[in-house]
Parts: sequence; structure tokens; C-alpha cells
Amino acid sequence: MFFIAILSLIPVIIWSYMEPLGSRFSDLNTIFTSIGQILGLVGMVMFSINLILAGKFKFLDKYFKGLDKVYINHSKIGAIAFSLILFHPLFLVVKYITISLNDAALFFVPFVNTPITWGILSLLLMIILISFTFYIKLKYHVWKFSHKFMVVAFFFAIIHTVLIGSDISRSILLRLYILIFSFVGLFISVRQAFLNKFIKKIKYKVIGINYLNKDILEIEMEPLGEKVSFIPGQFAFFSFISDIVSFESHPFSIASSNLDNNIKIAVKNFGDYTDSLKDLKVNDLVLIDGPYGNFSHRSVTNKNQIWIAGGIGITPFLSMSKDLNEEYNVDLYYSVKEHTEAVCIAELGEIEEKNKNFKPRLWDAGVSGYITAEAIAVLSKVEGKDIFLCGPKMFMESLKDQFLLLEVDIKKIHYENFSF
Repeated sequence: MFFIAILSLIPVIIWSYMEPLGSRFSDLNTIFTSIGQILGLVGMVMFSINLILAGKFKFLDKYFKGLDKVYINHSKIGAIAFSLILFHPLFLVVKYITISLNDAALFFVPFVNTPITWGILSLLLMIILISFTFYIKLKYHVWKFSHKFMVVAFFFAIIHTVLIGSDISRSILLRLYILIFSFVGLFISVRQAFLNKFIKKIKYKVIGINYLNKDILEIEMEPLGEKVSFIPGQFAFFSFISDIVSFESHPFSIASSNLDNNIKIAVKNFGDYTDSLKDLKVNDLVLIDGPYGNFSHRSVTNKNQIWIAGGIGITPFLSMSKDLNEEYNVDLYYSVKEHTEAVCIAELGEIEEKNKNFKPRLWDAGVSGYITAEAIAVLSKVEGKDIFLCGPKMFMESLKDQFLLLEVDIKKIHYENFSF
């Protein structure tokens, strides 16, 4: 975030050298105008960075140590950028209020002033789209489609920036800085929203569909050429090409070994899309974008670890457990509401037989109650160990807080969160 803050403030530094700051803040009108200009400059750069973060770049995945961290920053920066852009015209209108309320009102009326009109259209579209995000519960594919129009809002903002008579038009350096960021952000967002099919994806085909229990479906796929090279614990985005299943890209953790030729995922029925996956057929084509993520036993140097899975959160641990060697000492706690929900128990038992340093334990919440950090600390010494959590958001956050109360270092608690 510090690096992003520096990039966002560079245009303000350039702006501050264009005129003496004394004249920029000489009276109430110039103060409000200057603040409005600063908000616009920083907001535009942050909006551009926000679009860049949404591009699913693997170098950002590595830099932020997980794509979930990238998306969390994307969400935060997007909210800040929107707030800055929203207040940008509110500060600028002050100088019109001192002249005439009519002039101030006309400032917000579209089609009176062409450059300002583009800014108004951009802001109105942003408000509508963000209202969809925060106040209207849309289905995922509908929300994803509506979010594409944020690219249109940003394009309008660029037109406003280019046409408006401001410091950007008077400084080549400032104009270049703003426009370079703007067009990079625009290119990436157009590529992501409208040209997704041109982004390189690895082709697989479905070769097996198997119910692990009444709610969890295992899908096995084999490569049609190039293989996905992944680290155990990582996930990828899967798009199934089928007459029945919609062509949406969804993230799933990889359950198979990284040494296997084929890839397996385990999918729990959470709604319309996941329920439709049962209708996949053998030989249906799959496009895979990935891998992503930093959730892996290999991501830390400490080989003494505790893994805690909640429900379908067992998936990345299945892949990780197949990668263990004698150097690792791992206790796995697999928490389910009742024992019938548990999957791949026999497979975990086979891995335990081959590696005595791997100890899987099934935790039946129906019998033993909810799993707690204190209970784990009794069964497994937590001091000096790295702890990996995967499951529902509340499950992970609750256990994280409990381990912190046991004075476990936050740096030793690892999880990925895609519920924001």
C-alpha cells in the first residue's frame, strides 16, 4: 500500500511545483479549488491502479503474497478512489457558489459544458454501479456483467481529464503521468472485461465426474497439450464449455498432486452454478487460468505445521498432503458438521501410512462441538508451528482470533479469503 500511495501522490508533487503554494491557498475559494484538484488527480491515479490490480497478474499475486490480498487491496483502493472522485466536483463548485447559486447548479447539469458533462456522466455511472455492489444482491454472473460498465465510466473520466482546461492541460509532465496510468488501466480493464477469451488459458477436458458425498462433486480433467504447473495448495480459475453449464470463470482449489498428469477439483453445491456442474459430460472442454495463490506448506520455511480444514476447505490440504516428505511434521484437523460430510478419509489414511509424520484427525462437530484453538493446543503443541486455515470465512476468522489469544504470532497464521 505504501508504494501505491507514493504513485498516487506523485501528480500532487508535480502540481505543487507548477505555481507557488501561497497562491494556491490564498483564500477560501483557492483553497477549495486546490483541494478539489488534488482529489481529482489522486483519485484518477488510484482508479487506474485499482483497474490494474483487477487484471489477475501473477507478478501481483507474488508481490502481495496471494491473489486474495490483491483483491482486498483492489476493493480498498476502489473505495478510496471513488470517494476522492466523488468529492472532487463538490470542492470545485464552491467558487461558483460564491458567485451565484444558479451557476453552482449549472455546474452539475450535463450538456451545458462538454468537458464537465463527461465528468458528470462518469460519476453518475460509478454511483449506479457501486450501488449495485453494496446495496443490491445480484447473482454473480449478473454482477460480473454489470461491473464491466465500470470500464465505460473510467473511459468517460479519461475524456473529461483530456478535455478539461486545468493544470493537466498546462503541464506536459503531469499530463503524461496521468494519461499513461489512465490508458494502462483502461487497456487492462478492457482486456479483462471484454477480451477475456484472448487471455491465454490452458485447455483440459473432463474425463471423470464423481460424487464424494451427496453435496461434493469431484471433477477430473486431463490436459490437451500443455499442463498447468502449480504448487500444492494453489487454486485456478476454471471455465467449462458445456451446453448446460454457463461459461463463467470460477476459482477452485486444486485437490490433486502436482506430480499427477490430470487435475482434480472438489466442488460443493452452494447454488445455481455449482449445482449445474453435475450436468457436465465427459469430454467437455475446460479452460484453466492459473495457478494463483500463496497458500501452501511450501510458502514457509518452518516444516512443523498444523493444518485446519473446515468442510470443503479440505481441498488444498489434499494436494498439500500428497507433497509431504519425511522432513515435514504436520497435524491435520478436518472439521465437519457430521462425519457423513467428510470426504477422502481413506486417501488421507493411506498418506498417513506412508508418512508417520503426517497425522490427520477427523473432527465431528456433531459429537465434539465446534473445533477450537484451545482444543487443538491440547492435542498438538502449537508453539513454534505455522498454522494453515481453510474453510468458511467465519470459521477462519474465529480460529485466527482464538490462536492470537493463545499468543500465536500473526505471521504464523496463514489463510486465503475470497469472501470479501
